[in-house]
Amino acid sequence: PAALMTAMIQGVFRAQAEDAHSPATAITRVNKVMARRTIASRYATGFYGVLSPDGHFVSSNAGHNPPIVVRRDGTVHRMEKGGTPLGLFAGMTYEEEEMTLAPGDTLLLFSDGLSEAKNSELLEFGDERLIECMTGERHRDANDLLEHVLASVRDFVGGHPQNDDVTALIVRVRAL
Repeated sequence: PAALMTAMIQGVFRAQAEDAHSPATAITRVNKVMARRTIASRYATGFYGVLSPDGHFVSSNAGHNPPIVVRRDGTVHRMEKGGTPLGLFAGMTYEEEEMTLAPGDTLLLFSDGLSEAKNSELLEFGDERLIECMTGERHRDANDLLEHVLASVRDFVGGHPQNDDVTALIVRVRAL
């Protein structure tokens, strides 16, 4: 069922995003279609952002873990504007967030399996450890930083089995 729902979401998103004038409009349209088609108690989270060559970033968050922006100077911003997960409420209208990303800024998108990874004492890795991991090593290039984040989660959980996927994407602005 999850694979079928993912395929449906991808198709709906592709159809709705193509002529949408903004991420919030696309997410609102996808939600409307999903709310009509989704089986009871089935929903999905999502995040859609558009990064322009000049660093202008516009996004909308549909109940997903808020992406983390670590600025070159180490300040942190959580991208929370948007709305509920997709497919829950047909009439939902989603908000949009705008910012400018500058050279040296880093954007982390991640699944809850990363922040909710548990060790043998059932303690979660958590957002605070994730932010510390990102800010303390923000000078690394994007690939090395991603490997550092994933290694930090692996070290934290040790051999404790996980119940969810651990997915992350790092975007580093290099030049405008």
